Amino acid sequence: MGTHQGEFLDQTQAQAAYWFTRLNSGEATAAELREFEDWRRANPEHERCYRYICYFCDASLDAPEHELRRLLPRIGKVQTPRRRRLLVGAVAAIALLAAAWLWPDSLIQDDYVRSTAQVLEHRLRDDALVRLEPDSEIRVRVYAHSQEVQIVRGSVSFNVKGQEKRPLEVQTGFAQANASTAQFRVDLDGNMARFQVESGSLEVTGGTWWRRQVRVLIPGQHVDVDRWAGMRRVQPAPISPPEAD
Repeated sequence: MGTHQGEFLDQTQAQAAYWFTRLNSGEATAAELREFEDWRRANPEHERCYRYICYFCDASLDAPEHELRRLLPRIGKVQTPRRRRLLVGAVAAIALLAAAWLWPDSLIQDDYVRSTAQVLEHRLRDDALVRLEPDSEIRVRVYAHSQEVQIVRGSVSFNVKGQEKRPLEVQTGFAQANASTAQFRVDLDGNMARFQVESGSLEVTGGTWWRRQVRVLIPGQHVDVDRWAGMRRVQPAPISPPEAD
């Protein structure tokens, strides 16, 4: 990464952390909301950075305050009414540091793919096959060493083979799945996402940022993830009946 690009990312990450803290302070004005939307639309990296901050914070305003105080004991002692805003700001700062460590490489491709009344098949750069059921939509982001598919709405099936060099990450906004070799399906219905595996294995992550849960699914298994309640119990693969003699 060149010096100019690194400085741009540093500045953009700082701006994303500022906007996250400001918008969750309860004091943002209508003019600031318009300024934020202009900033977010000005460059794909702006939205990307802000989304990463939101991912790491993951609804911090809805988090139990005792959880935030446990993570940030010093700031938890600050007196109200500033305490909550300081907690959110500190979480955003921690998220910024975490994002800096986990930041993906340069964006190569950013496209939306939509199906109408018919099933639509779409191939990713590494030949992974994506099948969109009617009235479904995805957003495809390809990076140098990874690729990401965000489910915007509907039901989508994936056939992923040999993606070790550029693993596939599937996002729903509140849950994610990672696979290098697998056939699986994701159904997004409002605040509920279902991940089910036909072959291979799939790592599914869900839950709030302070209580993330990770499960690895094998063929025949599925798991539901609720935006607010988190990950439900994995439903086991059916037991095959014994063969007749």
